[in-house]
Amino acid sequence: MQNLPLGKQEFSTIRESGDTYIDKTKLIHKLLIEGKYYFFSRPRRFGKSLLVNTIKEIFLGNKHYFKGLWIETHWNFEPYPVIKIDFGAAGHKEIGTENAIRLMLDEVAENHSIILESNGIGLKLRELIVKMSAEKQVVLLIDEYDKPIIDYLEDAGKATENREILKNLYSAIKPLDAHLKFVFLTGVSKFSKVGIFSDLNNISDITLAPDFTTIVGYTQEELEFYFDERIDNLCITFNKSKAQLLDEIRKRYNGYSWDAQNFVYNPYSILSFFQHKKFDNYWFSTGTPTFLTKLLKKGFHYELKNINVGHASFDSSDLKNLDYVSVLFQTGYLTIKEDVGFEMYRLDFPNTEVRDAFNQFLLVEYADLQPTRMQPLVFNLYNALKSTNFEEVRIIFNALFAAIPRDYFLENREKFYHAICFLTLRLLGYFTQIEINSGRERLDCIVFLENKVFLFEFKLDQSSQRAMEQIKERNYFAPYLGQGKEIYLIGVNMMSEHKEIEDFLIEQP
Repeated sequence: MQNLPLGKQEFSTIRESGDTYIDKTKLIHKLLIEGKYYFFSRPRRFGKSLLVNTIKEIFLGNKHYFKGLWIETHWNFEPYPVIKIDFGAAGHKEIGTENAIRLMLDEVAENHSIILESNGIGLKLRELIVKMSAEKQVVLLIDEYDKPIIDYLEDAGKATENREILKNLYSAIKPLDAHLKFVFLTGVSKFSKVGIFSDLNNISDITLAPDFTTIVGYTQEELEFYFDERIDNLCITFNKSKAQLLDEIRKRYNGYSWDAQNFVYNPYSILSFFQHKKFDNYWFSTGTPTFLTKLLKKGFHYELKNINVGHASFDSSDLKNLDYVSVLFQTGYLTIKEDVGFEMYRLDFPNTEVRDAFNQFLLVEYADLQPTRMQPLVFNLYNALKSTNFEEVRIIFNALFAAIPRDYFLENREKFYHAICFLTLRLLGYFTQIEINSGRERLDCIVFLENKVFLFEFKLDQSSQRAMEQIKERNYFAPYLGQGKEIYLIGVNMMSEHKEIEDFLIEQP
């Protein structure tokens, strides 16, 4: 088997090492021949840098790296001068964004024996492009164009400052059309007020373009073709049939889409799974979304399934008034699951890796708990239900409310109560099957655990008796009668003044 290219972003290194490369060159070829100015957005660790570096090698004329790939016989590999700016490696946090840009441009100039006389970064870029294009047009590649903004979303002042710096840089590009052969920018978000999208208004945003939705990420067909031997070996490791293992891998790591038609795997997650030979939250663990969870907690947003949005949620983010749905989509925590018509789309978590990990971190934020305590609490809740230890169930729920400051809880009592109950029970889905219906005044939950069915009804400052009456009045348990299962009706009431679930009623029909 070929080695896995985990963590490798340089196309040349992957090809020199003989690592597995999923051949995307047919789509890249289409990109190169159909346009000149492109912007492409994808979440972190999704293969954007590898895509940029592959395009770099094509334009440098390094045909030997493409032996056996589709583009080898479909491109003339005429060399062009290439300027590549990578904000992922710019060091803008250490030396400041403007200084980092200046150093990158000076380094490119030095590599081409060019002396730059301009001082401002926009003028410096313009001078560099003009001088490098003396004999041939220049290819300009900018990777992670928005990182100096993304890294400071919690500091609106710094983010805005960096936005203005980037605007000065990107505004230099449009007047240089005659000097440019090809321009390609990648990023996570499309910030509408950054100069590149106002001054360079001829750029084509292919983020949602149907022809390029699989230009990064792995399709199901690619996964089964390029990793077939590894999958066969893992069937033995997990003692599963190939169909069973593929289904589990798909549910865990597939599901990202930008057109509701083509679904792909995050490369980092699936390569990590093949390397470590175990299921884990690989992509999520590379960047704890503390900013996102704080943003969601501020607005008490916790039900993130089946959100209907229009095109505006995909196109931009306003630094002064961040929309949580836009941020979640652009950063990869929500993805397009369905085109519902009327230019509306249904968003949901891409897969169980993202769903379970994100809900866990969101519950940590709501309950003010240490992340290391969360998963054991949920696992203990699972065991308590499995053994029908309902007193332990009550204790676990109360532990989740205990750390929240009392005044803060009372100020938002209903929102806190529903959010924590909802997220806790949602996380039980990691261990067993659940169904949850959330509403403004209640949260109903059904937990299926082996031969047991638990029906929860939650009340706030009422009584468990009233919760039980509602279960019976609405006949929630009827669909599960006559199936040979133990059915438990659970009415729960929290007294907000004491910040505890004090009233807990269990019956069996």
